[in-house]
Parts: sequence; C-alpha cells; structure tokens
Amino acid sequence: MIYDMKPWQWVKHVIFHPTEGFEDMRWKKAGSLKISFFIVFLLFASQVFSSRYGGFAYNTRAYSDVFNIMPILVQSVAYYATWVVSNWSICTLFDGEGNMRRVAIYTAYSLVPYIIGNTLSTALSYFLTLDESIWYNAISMIGLGWSVVMMIFAMKACHQYSFTMTFVSMISTVAGMVLILCLLALVMSLFQQVYVFFATIYTEILYRFRS
Repeated sequence: MIYDMKPWQWVKHVIFHPTEGFEDMRWKKAGSLKISFFIVFLLFASQVFSSRYGGFAYNTRAYSDVFNIMPILVQSVAYYATWVVSNWSICTLFDGEGNMRRVAIYTAYSLVPYIIGNTLSTALSYFLTLDESIWYNAISMIGLGWSVVMMIFAMKACHQYSFTMTFVSMISTVAGMVLILCLLALVMSLFQQVYVFFATIYTEILYRFRS
C-alpha cells in the first residue's frame, strides 16, 4: 500500500509523483524532520563539493588556497531557514493551512533533485570538456527545474492554495526572505560595532594601567 511507506520512501514518492505525492503526505501526515535536516546537510555538503572540487575547466576557484565556508553556509542553511520562516509567516497572513513543521519538511524534500543534479554535474566536470558543457549545464538545470516544480506543488499542498495563490505566496516569501536577511545583516553589523566599541575601551583601560 502506498500509505504504508517508510519515511525515506516518501522522499522517493514525492520526487517521482509531486502532483499527488505532497497531497498524499499531507493527508497521511507523513514526513520526517530528521530526514529534512539531513537533506539540508546534504545541500550544504553538495554546495561545498561544488565550490571546492570539480574539474578545473568548470571551476577554477576550486584550486585556490583560500576557502571561506561562510558564504556556502548562507547559501544553503541560512536560505533554507529564512525560506521556512518567511513562508510560514506570509502564509499565516494569507490563511494558509500549513504549519512551520510542514513547511520545513516539504521544502527540504523539494531540494533533493537540485542536490542530486548539483552533485552529478560537479562529478561529471572531471570528465567533460568545455565542448561537452551542454551535458554539465543540462544536468544542473534539470535538477534545479525539477526542484522548482516540486516546490510549487509542495507549497500548494502544504497551504491548500490555488496555483495563483501559490505563486503569490512564493513571490511574497522571497520578498520576506530579503527583508529577514537585511535585518539580520543590520543586527550583525550593530553587534560588531558594539563589540569593537567595548574592545577599544578595554584596550584603552589596559594601556592606561600599564603606562
């Protein structure tokens, strides 16, 4: 029976049957937060793999001695977290039926094709020449495109919206993400300035006592 599937089988079900898969998940109240967080970890790992490794012809930065993990952390974990918070907040205003747990699960499950496409294209970059870049780009775009399709059906099933309302809520979610990230940047800048201020005072006091 389709409704007696194990947690990992639901991931496969929604990937190959996104139209009814997320509706089945909602009706059965299926989905696992543990699996969702593991998928987000895989998203982060695939981003690191793509940025740090891969064929030289497709990623010259991979062979640089300088590697900063923070941008990758933002592009994976932070983007996921802000999407979940923003979508739940927006859809609460738009009378969506989904809660934050459901948004987190459905969003994570939708990212699986992108992770697979990103990882496969990076692995193939070792073997493909620039003349064969169409395969590299095709795999990346198919993974991204299928994740977008899954996200649309996921949010539609999660909040029980029409397609029009789903698109409106998703666009509003992106706007909310920008606002959240800007506020976080301002808060971090403020804390940094406060830290520098007190560090300067502490250094000045030490200098006075030692003089």
